[in-house]
Amino acid sequence: MTDAEGALFPIFIVSMLGTFLVPATIARVVSAAREGRRVDVSGEKSGKGDGARKQIGGGAVISEIADSDSEWGRAAAESMKKRRVTAGKRLGGLFRGKNLLYTLGWIVLIGLSVYITSTPYEEKRFDPYDILGLQIGATTREIKSAYRKLSLQYHPDKNPDPSAAVYFAESIAPAYKTLTDDAARENYEKYGHPDGKQSTKLGIALPEMLFGKGGMAPVMLILLVVGGILLPLVIAMLSIRRMNKFGGNNVLKQTQYNFASMMKPVMALSRIPETLSVAHEFIQMPFSPGQDAVVSGLLKEMKTEYDSKDQKLTKRFPAIIKAHMFILAQLSRKVNSLPPTSAADAKAIAVMIPRFISELLKIASMPVNRAGQSHARPQISIMEFSQCFTQAVPLSTRKQGDGYASLLQLPHFTSENLSRVTKKCKTLVDLMAMAEEDRKGLLTGSGFSDAAVKDIERHLKLIPRVTTFEAKIEVEGEDEILEGDVITANAKVKIGRSGGSLGGAVPPLPFCNAERKEGWRIFVQDQSTNTMLVSQRLDDKTLREAESGEDATEVSMQFLGPPSGVYNLSISIMSDFWIGVDEKISKKLKISKRTATTLSSREAKAAEAAANAVKEEASEDEDDMSDSEDDDYPSDDDYPSDETGTSESDDEARVRIQRTGPPPQPPKKSTQRPPENGNNAEVKQEEKAAPEAQKPVEEVKPTPAAAESLD
Repeated sequence: MTDAEGALFPIFIVSMLGTFLVPATIARVVSAAREGRRVDVSGEKSGKGDGARKQIGGGAVISEIADSDSEWGRAAAESMKKRRVTAGKRLGGLFRGKNLLYTLGWIVLIGLSVYITSTPYEEKRFDPYDILGLQIGATTREIKSAYRKLSLQYHPDKNPDPSAAVYFAESIAPAYKTLTDDAARENYEKYGHPDGKQSTKLGIALPEMLFGKGGMAPVMLILLVVGGILLPLVIAMLSIRRMNKFGGNNVLKQTQYNFASMMKPVMALSRIPETLSVAHEFIQMPFSPGQDAVVSGLLKEMKTEYDSKDQKLTKRFPAIIKAHMFILAQLSRKVNSLPPTSAADAKAIAVMIPRFISELLKIASMPVNRAGQSHARPQISIMEFSQCFTQAVPLSTRKQGDGYASLLQLPHFTSENLSRVTKKCKTLVDLMAMAEEDRKGLLTGSGFSDAAVKDIERHLKLIPRVTTFEAKIEVEGEDEILEGDVITANAKVKIGRSGGSLGGAVPPLPFCNAERKEGWRIFVQDQSTNTMLVSQRLDDKTLREAESGEDATEVSMQFLGPPSGVYNLSISIMSDFWIGVDEKISKKLKISKRTATTLSSREAKAAEAAANAVKEEASEDEDDMSDSEDDDYPSDDDYPSDETGTSESDDEARVRIQRTGPPPQPPKKSTQRPPENGNNAEVKQEEKAAPEAQKPVEEVKPTPAAAESLD
């Protein structure tokens, strides 16, 4: 086998690896680049202002902490340290998870590429003249003389070197035999081979060192069987098993079933942690030694965060109670105070919570009737829990009102200094609406240091405000809405920040142990009947337009009309990231019964509209025709006469008519019905009289006196 044939197998492997690795790596790099724009890679100064903000995608994200001694400051500094991307983290990321497979694949690809480029591709062809050092057409004497010289050098009796013996046996002897045999010599000179014309052979060239004599053929056979047959079967079985085990959003199907069994038509906010704790992923989490005391301590410490009178709660599976308490610890900012083992489990639970929130919201929005409506209260509670989880605000705080909870998401705010601020400012919106000097005076008077006030001011510039939120509910082309109609809810949304658009960057979340990004949803609900008519999540493109566009962004949603009646609908836009920035408007919706009278009225209105449209189209066509006639046809005053081809006066026309007489009239047809007995005598008599009536009228010449009077 030649060197070129030996390189075919590595070339095949390189082509297969390249086909998979190149597009997959490009896709991962593009995805990482997009995600990198959303992540706060803080730690460097922007060179503008005080250097406390870094420009990412056109937005300002905090990269420095003024007051790092407080609890919020220490947590923010630790969070920034984790988010800071260093060379070591980039290098370590290449050898973790799927990146490890990509890295190994690229190493193999580069190694084989180097081997291929260093392998000579010149195929060594059997040439007896070249082996014996002769020219084509050499005589028999010259051939024998050259053979003797080489025999003295390479013959086994003369040279004990094994390689010399191999060269003599495989090259010199066959060359001598070919040139001394007339038939073989003629075949070689004519076809290039001693045996004559050869047929084309197809096959797979494999390295001789692996499949030659004494090679690793058994090992390679095992590798081919394992890698080519068994490994794909194992991967297929694992994939099928995973498909049967997991549902959408990488959530276990057992978890989906547990969530659905816990779902109630009216679910309060305090019930959401209890529902999330039954996730099967949490049940499978091992209960480490010593965590019993930690969980018992949390049960006593956080009685205000759950229903402590519920006897069923303490009888649940220990892993469920553990997950429930760790979720409440995350909301109460107590994770860092737990023992290391428990803190690690609590952070692992927190990482999975956003995925479970999304799945729980999907289950809560499932239709409960043919109209596609769902229960409203569970969805609103899930959104409120998502806000509290992201900002690490206890659920009990929201019982005092969203104003208290919204202020707790600001830097350095605690339950102790919150009461001093709320005496003059009840909500986050009120604090943001104050003038900067007044706000600074209020915060300083409430016990905040100048550094803390600086952190608060920076954070307020990142919080969004819904500056425009309008909604209109209608049926297109109809004044009256009937039950069963497809109703459209058109909303206009505009979101702004005092610090400018973030461009997808994520604001700092010191106490949230999970990666989050901002999300918004619009709900159309009937609170009196706990009915969610329609809801829609705003995608990234819509959010960018709502935040960066000059005008408000329009969002359209459709739903089926409910039964006849008057409904007081609530249309709200909610954030799953921030507390206290939601907006709500009320709309009255009147639904009429679908009767024969209302339907006939609609049909008549539609017919009238269609007729008006046809009339308008016809009038437009007539206007076009009249314009073309005025342009293409001459007027009556300029129309030429039949005789002279020129215009004539009315008197001249009158004289001409009198001279020629009236024009002949066509014969009148009989309108009488022929007799039924077939006697057509009268009809024949009329047919005979018809030619006489068709004779031309004789010309009447005027008398000379009449002519003089006409002149």
